[in-house]
Amino acid sequence: MSFTPIPEGTPQWDVPLNAALVTQDTQLTSTTTTVASLQTQLNSLQNQVTALSTITVGGSYFRLIAAADASASVKSRADYVCDGVADQTEIQTAINAAQLEGGGIVQLSEGSFSLSSPIIINGTTNEDNPLTVTLKGCGEFATYLRPTTNTNAIAISNWAQLHLADFGIVVQGSGNGIVSFAVTTTDTRSFWMSSFRNLRINGEYNPLNTGWAMDLSMPFRSVFENIEIEGTRNGMRLKNEGTIQNAGDCTFTRMFIEIVGDGGTAVHISSPSNNMNQNNFNMIEAGASGPNCTGILIDGASGGASQRFWGTNLEQFKFLINVANGESNVFDLNYVTCDNDNVTGNIAFQCGANAYGNTFSSKWVNVPSGQTLQLFTDANTTSNVPNIFENVRIENNGGTVNYTKSTSTVQRAITTFSSGGTTQAGLLQYPLSTVNRAEFTAADHGLLTWTQDPATLRSSADNVTAGTVYLAKVKIVNRSTVVSNILYGVVTAGTGLTAAQNFVGLYDSSGTRLAVSADQTTNFGSAGLKTAAITPQTLAVGSYYVAILVNLTPGTIPQFATGAGASSATNAGLTAGNARFLTALTAQTTLPASITLSSGTVNIGARWAALS
Repeated sequence: MSFTPIPEGTPQWDVPLNAALVTQDTQLTSTTTTVASLQTQLNSLQNQVTALSTITVGGSYFRLIAAADASASVKSRADYVCDGVADQTEIQTAINAAQLEGGGIVQLSEGSFSLSSPIIINGTTNEDNPLTVTLKGCGEFATYLRPTTNTNAIAISNWAQLHLADFGIVVQGSGNGIVSFAVTTTDTRSFWMSSFRNLRINGEYNPLNTGWAMDLSMPFRSVFENIEIEGTRNGMRLKNEGTIQNAGDCTFTRMFIEIVGDGGTAVHISSPSNNMNQNNFNMIEAGASGPNCTGILIDGASGGASQRFWGTNLEQFKFLINVANGESNVFDLNYVTCDNDNVTGNIAFQCGANAYGNTFSSKWVNVPSGQTLQLFTDANTTSNVPNIFENVRIENNGGTVNYTKSTSTVQRAITTFSSGGTTQAGLLQYPLSTVNRAEFTAADHGLLTWTQDPATLRSSADNVTAGTVYLAKVKIVNRSTVVSNILYGVVTAGTGLTAAQNFVGLYDSSGTRLAVSADQTTNFGSAGLKTAAITPQTLAVGSYYVAILVNLTPGTIPQFATGAGASSATNAGLTAGNARFLTALTAQTTLPASITLSSGTVNIGARWAALS
């Protein structure tokens, strides 16, 4: 505050002095309050810095573990520092400490962690206190767990809830990467509501190894994403071993599995007790480098049910998919090929005696030159629930393709590109079209539908009665079909026809008239194929009736093209309400707006009509 002197001689000079002192005191009080507020903000910022520093160096719910080969700066901040011998001790201590606090994050540094026994993560059946643990690394190629030969890396059990992410595992001998164990008392799931992301499990492509990358008993409601399995004998096994509950309900997204050695399996769904079910696999790619390997195996005394494989690639397996025991599984494959080094004995799709209701499709089944491939072998004995092989494209590059079916096998849309190879008769089932139907259809004649093939019509015709409406049923099988014309044939020309009383028309299956032609007196008066235009109709899938009405003064009644089977068998099993050919109403001069079909009379004259 600037100082202003009091002029000399000012009367009552003490008044302005006191006022100036009061103002100064007010300003000092305000400044003190501001300083106190700033001090409070500073204290808050210091507390935040302290909290962040605690997170950086480890603390409650977060524990940092440094590998023996981690950098000095990481070791200085770590809660635990490993020495490269039995490093599972430090990791286990951190996990146990986290769970004592109700759960938390255990962060592994970059580098390698040597394990002489598995890291164990157990849970609790208390859903309100699952003791969730997150074990994270710094990346699949930055952080490695390296168990000794014949040792598992991670073991999970007892309803564990966990999240594993961002590290690699190197397995040796009979050791497995990640295993889980079913609890054999009360509830039986090993883990649930868990996630496995960004993991790489490597067997170093040693064909003598025998373990699994993941051998999971009783998994439940969990997520697996972006997982690489490379150079192990076996890929992933899901087992249902509990006698109380079914396991499953898991999703697997973007997995790559490459196995080595003799007789390995990439994906094994096993149900020795109860049912491993409802797992969804999206974009799984698997390959084998070794003889007698299987891509996908579903088996067990109880069978696996409702597995869904979408966008799957399988390469170089002797057996691509083997459903030894299981039902209602779906396999939607992209590119598949069996073992190129195996000339005979390869089987793409197998179904055992107790495998039923499974569906197989593939956009490309490759058959190399000289190879004999069994496309499918179906031994299903549950005939009322068949296995379905459909939408399969075979790329035959000079091999031989065979198949073995059961009495119930369903084959649909099985096609081939063949470059000198052979295919067993009866395997190919092309989608029905005007090109590959054995019988002629209306489409072969440029028509939409007809009552019957005109090649079956006889040269003579049945008499019609003037004034009676004759109906012939046609079927529409494609949605939104637009009909603009009715076609019919006149065998004997009529004479003495009554003008403006001769028509053809179209009715729906309820008997409602949809359209009627112009007067057909001229058309009825000469023989030949006739086309009568109607107001265009957009028809849904279903049955419709073409109607013919003739009227004349004394003369010759026209006769219309009729099928050869003019007998009571023409409408076998049908009544007037749904007959193929019938009469309805008499003494008509125009086609009525509606007809009660059930009140009509079944007619043996199979008069021909078509729509275009």
